[in-house]
Amino acid sequence: MFGANRAVFFIFVTVVLDISGLMIIFPIMPDILRLVGKLTISDAAVWGGILYASYALMQFLFSPIIGNLSDAFGRRPVILAALALMALDYLILGFASVLWIFVIGRMVGGIAGGTVPTAFAYLADISTSENKAKNFGLVGAAFGVGFVLGPFMGGMLGEIDFRLPFFFSAGLSFLTFFLCFLYLPESLDTRKRREFRFRDLNPFASLRKAFLFRDLRIMFLCFFVISLAHWVYPAIWSFWSKEVFNWGPGLIGVSLACYGLGVAFVQGFVIRMRFVSHLGPKKVVFFSLVIGAIALTGFGFANAAWMVFALIPIAVMSELMNPTLDSFVSNQVSDTKQGLLQGILSSINAITSVISPLVMTLLFKLGTIDEGSLYIPGVPFLFAAILLLAIIYPLLKSMKSLEKDPELREKLI
Repeated sequence: MFGANRAVFFIFVTVVLDISGLMIIFPIMPDILRLVGKLTISDAAVWGGILYASYALMQFLFSPIIGNLSDAFGRRPVILAALALMALDYLILGFASVLWIFVIGRMVGGIAGGTVPTAFAYLADISTSENKAKNFGLVGAAFGVGFVLGPFMGGMLGEIDFRLPFFFSAGLSFLTFFLCFLYLPESLDTRKRREFRFRDLNPFASLRKAFLFRDLRIMFLCFFVISLAHWVYPAIWSFWSKEVFNWGPGLIGVSLACYGLGVAFVQGFVIRMRFVSHLGPKKVVFFSLVIGAIALTGFGFANAAWMVFALIPIAVMSELMNPTLDSFVSNQVSDTKQGLLQGILSSINAITSVISPLVMTLLFKLGTIDEGSLYIPGVPFLFAAILLLAIIYPLLKSMKSLEKDPELREKLI
């Protein structure tokens, strides 16, 4: 039992490092890109979008490869390789002196970031039916810790030196690598391994299968738009707060950590409250879209720091939408196709995590290059608000039509 608990702990730490590594650079990004590239804040934002998209693209492309490698050769070597790549990524970023090296570093980090499914697979290997949900819940908790710890740590260390968060993270990754090397056992029995198959490496395979669900195509399109809008926060938050309020890494990190805590509270506690289930999915989704659009509009026009912290509790309430929609769509699909459905939703989120940072940072540049009447640094937030408002009618109409057809579960495939 102690061995299993120790393994769960190391998996927890690995996922925390993975998510923290994604988030740790956000507070320091405006300053370090301007320093290295001698850029304006507008151009730094565009480069930030390129870096975020590079990470997300590599994660999207390599996730099926890493998953197949773990099925063929075991979970342990894949996790160890990912930790080594994470450390390498942070060192590359820490020593980077030109912008293209930052891109290489983020691409390396994206490859290592494709190991979260391997962490789930490891826990599935060592869990019983009784404690599997509990262990999977720990991975969800690790996401929450990473989303709070990453920006907070990046902000505090970034106040000392812009490069310090990278070296600190590299040290943590090396430490975790050696501890896992010494104490993390292999979880996948050799008899349960399967041959490495190249036909399973296509990252677009799940996305293409979305067309099999004829009655859910509108829902999938709405998922795409919602995800596109929500990526505005990580894409431009650092650059926007630097431009509008002249925040340093510390305040940027604190604000992002507050947002992460709010999301954890909403998705871990509020969504379980009785009034949420009493409202039903359509009303919860409508409320989330409207409140999300209101918060985004507020950020778009905010001109005082207190407004940001006042809007964060409003903004995080829109996070009721994703688990509600996930549950609603899952209930429309037969039990034999749940894995396929989750693969499609994961692919949609992955694609938008590549597209949205590029679009949002370009909009930020367009909104900040003119100091005159066209100076609107919050224009990406306003664009995201328009996206959410635009899908209210088609999304609710689609949900209503799906609820009216009791035989849909048998018809979807």
